[in-house]
Amino acid sequence: MALVLLRHGFGQLGASLGLSRWLPIVRRWCGRRARTPVDWTERIPWVLADLGSTFIKLGQLASTRTDLLPPRLVAALERLQDHVAPLPVAQVESVLRQAWGADPASVLWLDPTALASASIAQVHGGQLPDGRWVVVKVRRPGILATAQVDGDIVTRLAAVAEARLPWARQYDVSGLMGELVPAFLAELDLTAEGHHTEEAARLARADPGVRIADVVWELTRPEVLVMTRLDGAKVTDGSDLVALGLDPHDVATRLVHTLYRQIFVDGFFHADPHPGNVHVDSDGRLILLDWGMVGRLSPVMREHSIDLLLGMARGNSSLVVRALLQLGAVAGEVDRAGLTADVERLRRRYYESALAQFALGQALSDVLALAARHRIRIPREYALLAKAAVTLDGLVRRLDPDASLVELGRPLVGELLRTRFGPAAAARHLEDSGLEWLALWDRLPARLDRVLDRVEGGLLRVELEPQNFARVLNHWERLVDRLARAMVASALVVGTALVVHRRTLDHMLGAPIGEYAFLGAAALALVVMAAGLGRSRG
Repeated sequence: MALVLLRHGFGQLGASLGLSRWLPIVRRWCGRRARTPVDWTERIPWVLADLGSTFIKLGQLASTRTDLLPPRLVAALERLQDHVAPLPVAQVESVLRQAWGADPASVLWLDPTALASASIAQVHGGQLPDGRWVVVKVRRPGILATAQVDGDIVTRLAAVAEARLPWARQYDVSGLMGELVPAFLAELDLTAEGHHTEEAARLARADPGVRIADVVWELTRPEVLVMTRLDGAKVTDGSDLVALGLDPHDVATRLVHTLYRQIFVDGFFHADPHPGNVHVDSDGRLILLDWGMVGRLSPVMREHSIDLLLGMARGNSSLVVRALLQLGAVAGEVDRAGLTADVERLRRRYYESALAQFALGQALSDVLALAARHRIRIPREYALLAKAAVTLDGLVRRLDPDASLVELGRPLVGELLRTRFGPAAAARHLEDSGLEWLALWDRLPARLDRVLDRVEGGLLRVELEPQNFARVLNHWERLVDRLARAMVASALVVGTALVVHRRTLDHMLGAPIGEYAFLGAAALALVVMAAGLGRSRG
C-alpha cells in the first residue's frame, strides 16, 4: 500500500499514516519530499484500482456519500471502473461444484462466455433442464477472505488517520469506513441480493409496466445467485427504442413514476438506476436489474423525505430546514439562522434556472452536504436517495434533454401529499401515539409507587443544578470582592478625615470622637479584609 501511494504522488500521506517505514530509505525520503499532486481527486481512482477489488468497491460505495465528501472527489469515485479480465470457465465451474455439491453440467447448461466480469463476481448465461433461461452470478474465489483482511486494514488506517490528520477528523473517515466496510461485506453474500430481488418483484406485482427477475432459490447460495433471464433493450439505446415503437419521453416518465413509488410509497428502492441496470422489453415494460444496492426508508423517513422534496420543489427554505433537522442526528447546537441563510442561497442558485433545467438530484445532494457542514449527521439511506436521484436525473435527461424529475414528477404531487397527510398517515400517527400513551400508562403505576415509597421514607429530595452555575458564582464573587475593596477604601478615607478634623469634633462634642471613629473605621476595614481572605482561601 505504501508503494502504491508513493507511485501516485501520495508519499506524504503514507508517511503520515506510518506506512513509509515499510519502504526502502531512498523511497521513504523521496516520498516525504514529494508534494501532494494538485489533481489529487483525479488520482484517487488510480490508487484504489491498484490496491484491488476491495478498495474499488469501497470507492464506489463512498461515492454515494455526497453529503460527506467533496463534490470533485465524489465525481472521481463515480468514474471507478469495475471491469476485469474474466475468469476461465473452469474456475467458475469449480465454484459451482463446491457450492452445489454436484457437477454443474448435471444441474444446468452454462454458457462458457461471460456476460459480464467484475472484481467481485462474474455473470454467465445458462439454461435449466426445464427449459428456463437463467443468469448465473458467481462470486470470485477467495474474494471473501481478501475482503475481510482488507476491511480490517482500512478500518485501522482510518482510526490512525483521524488521530493524526485534521482533514480525516473533519470528514469522519473512521465513521465512514465503519459504515462502508460492513455494507461491502454484506454485498458479498449473494443471497442478500436474491432477497432484495424477490422483495422488489413482490412489490412490483401491482405495476404491470415493470418486470423483475425471479430468483431460483434451489440453486442460490452465498457464492452463487441464479435468476431467470429477462431480455430487453438498454433504455438509452435510442435506435432500439425506435425499433420497438417507444417514445423516449414516455419511457422517462414511466421510469420516474416507478422510482417515485418505490421511494415514497413502498420505502424500498433501486439505489443505482444507471443505464446498464434499466432495460425495456418488446412490450415496453421496464426491466430493473441488479438489486445489489438498495435503499430502505421507514414510514417516518418517507414523511421527512417528502417534506424535504416538497420544500425544495416549492422553494420553501423554512420547510427544507425543518425537514433537515427532522431527518438527521444533530450533534450539539445548530445555528438555525445560518443554516436557513445557506439553504436560501442554494434556493436562489437553483431557482434562477427554468423549471425544466432544475436538477433535483444535484440540489438534494447539495442540501444534504450543507446539512453535514452544519453538524447534522445524515443517515446513509438519505444519501442513497440523493445518489439514486442524481443517477435518475442524468438518465432522464439522456432520454429527453428537456425533461426533469420535478416536471415529470408533478402529476405525483397529489399522491405524495396523500401519503404524507392523508387518512392512512393520520391513522399511523394516531396508532403510534396511542401505543406510546399505552406504554406510559402501563409504566405509570409502578413509577408512582416508587415515588410514594421514597416520600414516606423521607428519601425524596430536590436537587437544583442550574446551567453555568460556576460562572454565576464567579461573577458574584468578583462583585463582592470589589464591594469589599470599596468599603475598605471608604473606611480609610472617612477615618483619615476624622483624624484630620478631630480637634474640631472634640471641641464640638466634648469627647475624643475623632480617635474613636478612626479606630472604628480601621476595625471595619480589618474585618472586611479578613472576610475576603477567608473567602479566597475557601
